[in-house]
Amino acid sequence: MQKQPIAAIVNFCSNESRFIGTCLEQALLFAKQVIVPICDHFYDGTPENRELLEQLYKTYPQCIFIEYPFIPSEIPRHIFKTVTPAHFWHSCSRLVGAAFLNDSIESVLFLDADEIPDGARFSEWLEASDYHQHTVMKLANYWYFREPIYQALAWEDSIVLIHARALSSDLLLRQEERDAMYNLLPGPKRRHVTASDGEPMFHHFSWVRTKEEMLKKVQSWGHRGDRDWTVLVEQEFANPFKGTDFIHGYKYRTVAPRFDFRLEEAAFRALSQQGAPQVIRLTQKNLLDLLKFKKNRLLEWVSTLIRGEE
Repeated sequence: MQKQPIAAIVNFCSNESRFIGTCLEQALLFAKQVIVPICDHFYDGTPENRELLEQLYKTYPQCIFIEYPFIPSEIPRHIFKTVTPAHFWHSCSRLVGAAFLNDSIESVLFLDADEIPDGARFSEWLEASDYHQHTVMKLANYWYFREPIYQALAWEDSIVLIHARALSSDLLLRQEERDAMYNLLPGPKRRHVTASDGEPMFHHFSWVRTKEEMLKKVQSWGHRGDRDWTVLVEQEFANPFKGTDFIHGYKYRTVAPRFDFRLEEAAFRALSQQGAPQVIRLTQKNLLDLLKFKKNRLLEWVSTLIRGEE
């Protein structure tokens, strides 16, 4: 299977442990570079699951993991005036990932860990499509709720494929997150992109979780203040699935599971074969310096970091 000059940047926290292994394995089928930015805390200030992170790093030595510090009190105030914290930290992860792209990378796929590519189908599409002639695309995805067999009839297109040369800190640090990449850039561009058969190539398992995992998600994620999520989760799990969700109100069909997610098993299963991890750990100064860089100067920042200049 031929790999294209594409990097996959995968936003991750350990709340997404059930999905990260499959996401990375599928991304490695087509991407020349896979980068996983990770904050060292959840966005409510709770420390990350250190044991799980270290296990993940060893399990996928082909990927580059970049840890950065959670320092809300140190972020320049003017940033939070234009980007609320809930959206800033998601966008900050993507900025951190983009800073470490190889020079050979021409396009970047921005994923969350629970947005899993069908790697073989996407690879075939890349070989046959004219994606490189578009500044940016939004790729259609299926959406799932509670269990991997419940697939929404409505599709979404949260996943973005973008020219690497179009990336800048100004574009990435936006309230609208990935939507801004599509909305603010000039064409040519397309959204709701599917495979040649008219079906999505990505599967979004955002709300496929046990009750405990779903409660942890809504109590520690960036959008925890948007609604009383805990009450909604408790109400949802008080009954069998009713055929609709409390987030969007989508209707569902039952499908055969595309991937092997078993909610009764451990959220993360390490591979037996492991290797020396590729982990870059940013300091507070590294992160604040990165936030100062504008336009397309990310590579300059990285070169400074590598040289160890203060």
